Amino acid sequence: YVEQMPMFPGGEDALMAFLSKNMKYPNKARENDIQGTVFLTFVVNSDGKVMDAKVLRGIPGGSDCDKEALRVINLMPVSQPGKQAGKEVPVQFNLPIKFKLDDGKPKKDKSKPKK
Repeated sequence: YVEQMPMFPGGEDALMAFLSKNMKYPNKARENDIQGTVFLTFVVNSDGKVMDAKVLRGIPGGSDCDKEALRVINLMPVSQPGKQAGKEVPVQFNLPIKFKLDDGKPKKDKSKPKK
């Protein structure tokens, strides 16, 4: 536990947008209907850079998803580092990343009908 946790540029919403924008569902996993959650661990060091990213628990049969999650985490921009007693310190994070395919059903159009 640290007094001030590291902060992704723009906050948590920006982190989710970054992950969504950069994550690509692996073709092999899509073709084989592989879904699940990859649990990652990594350190945001005292310079705000991601280091030592590893898969804690991957998706069974989904090593391509595991690799993709690691790839994107390692692309993360420099964050504001965590602080303890006013000093910048490394902080370890655990982050789940979900891989979920659409159910194949057409999306309903919620717009109003045109007159």
